[in-house]
Amino acid sequence: MKGFIMKLNRNLRLPSASVWAVLLCLLVLPLTALAQSSVVQTQKAGPYTITLRILPAESFTGMNAEMIRDGGAQPVLKGGPAYPNHHMVAFIKKDGKPVEHARVTIEYRSTPGAEWTKVPVARMYAKGKGRKSTHFGNNVTLQGGKYEVRVTVDGSTADFHVQV
Repeated sequence: MKGFIMKLNRNLRLPSASVWAVLLCLLVLPLTALAQSSVVQTQKAGPYTITLRILPAESFTGMNAEMIRDGGAQPVLKGGPAYPNHHMVAFIKKDGKPVEHARVTIEYRSTPGAEWTKVPVARMYAKGKGRKSTHFGNNVTLQGGKYEVRVTVDGSTADFHVQV
């Protein structure tokens, strides 16, 4: 009888462990999704349509590189000493067509009145998608919160207000 109760008790623990595992997943997955969420905003600036994207940091090197650098500043490497956690980039169109060459500056600040931080702007495109996916920006380190982002393309400026 004692063996039967221990076996029954063991059988009851398995389902309760499964319940705990499911509950843990239900709590953790939304937090993971929140951490991986992205910002996408579009503004007009002179003849340009600028789409700002803030995504999780992306790689520029190795077999699994997500981005191909195509000029401009050196990439801030994912996992590098700056510990970048976001990829702040601007996709630029003129007359509905992607812009591949432009003078682009990107800067951000966490609160009004704070100093602007300049992003070392690299020109890049998504691996496997070619130059039609050209965009400008780099990996950056951002804490959670609200930011102002200023993107200037050939003298035309767009201001964005985002939360990460």
